[in-house]
Amino acid sequence: MEVTEQDNIVLDQFRGDLDATVEQIRPVVERLDYYEEANDEEIDTAAERIYEKLQIINSEYMQWFELFLACVFSVVAYMGPIWLLYFQVKMRQLEMEDEVMQFQTIIMMLMRIERVNVEIILEWLERYSNIFKPQITKCVNNYEAGAWEALEAMKEDVSYLPLIRIIESMQAAVEKIPIKDAFDELDSERDYYQEKRKESNERLIKRKGMIGKAIGFAPMVCMFVGYLIVPLVFIGLTSMTSSFESMTSTT
Repeated sequence: MEVTEQDNIVLDQFRGDLDATVEQIRPVVERLDYYEEANDEEIDTAAERIYEKLQIINSEYMQWFELFLACVFSVVAYMGPIWLLYFQVKMRQLEMEDEVMQFQTIIMMLMRIERVNVEIILEWLERYSNIFKPQITKCVNNYEAGAWEALEAMKEDVSYLPLIRIIESMQAAVEKIPIKDAFDELDSERDYYQEKRKESNERLIKRKGMIGKAIGFAPMVCMFVGYLIVPLVFIGLTSMTSSFESMTSTT
């Protein structure tokens, strides 16, 4: 490590000097305290070693794949937050579907109980809600001031269509329509969303299977291309170039 530190002192002086020679490096090495008691052979060895290091440093330049990787990483870093938001939106949508299906199950159990009203249903939905909990809590707090108005404000705060349909059914139940009649289409809607979710899960499983197959075959394809196709193409281009050169030299 001490020798490397002394070499770095000399390299810092000649860094970027493409015309530097061993003869120019040798006097600088002699002036170092580390080589004060060294003989000429040791100083020559150190000068040669530093010169080789200097050639490696001065010959370093940015290659095409480094620029390509920098562009790829910059695009990934720039688009990463947006892709993360798209992923979160998709996951949020799946969570909303699950929560609405849970609401439908709760309503189907409560709608057949006597003396159940919309306020009781909202209280039960609030207990088991997660994503829509702020909107339902606000509606429950404002329910005493006006049932229709509270449900209408909740409908304005919610943008998910299946939940809006449930709110509209609650509004119909507030207008003295029996709860069982207000939610008479709930069974068919729940079956529809279950089938839709089942189909989406099957598509997701197929997509994951295709991605897994692609990842599994990627090493074999890379090996096939890297060890067979690329060398054959290189050999063919080299032989073609040599053939053209020999033809032009003979003519």
